[in-house]
Amino acid sequence: MSLVSARVAAEGFTRCDGVLFAEGVSLELIAAAVGTPAYVYSAATLRERVARLEEALSGIPHRVHFAVKANAGAAVLATLREAGCGVDVVSGGELYRVLRAGFTGADIVFGGVGKTRRELEEALDARVKLINVESEAELLLISEIAAARGVTAAVALRI
Repeated sequence: MSLVSARVAAEGFTRCDGVLFAEGVSLELIAAAVGTPAYVYSAATLRERVARLEEALSGIPHRVHFAVKANAGAAVLATLREAGCGVDVVSGGELYRVLRAGFTGADIVFGGVGKTRRELEEALDARVKLINVESEAELLLISEIAAARGVTAAVALRI
């Protein structure tokens, strides 16, 4: 890769002679190859935005968690995991996807309303970092499941 193409790839989305490029690849070429509509993401842009956020929060204890409901694409999740992000999931399906993408329980916050018994069991089995509790009934259910498994559930109360 030349220095020029490396620079263009690192910039994410650029425009040259009226043509939009994603990491040095023409979006016109992508559209011709795969058809439209097509969703095109830039790993370089994702990494750059995470780095900017990390820089803005430097000096403050934190961990950036990506809301998976915004985009559960495997490549997007892998890029964010490699950038050091955790994830916020709201369903058993999202939990399954992030575990498949290489995130561990310590990377995962499980939120959302209407979590089922099965989803809570899966969250506890995965040893998620935190479950955001939406109601007293949910808290009691989490307690029951955790006690049956002999584990302590880390929870946050959403008020």
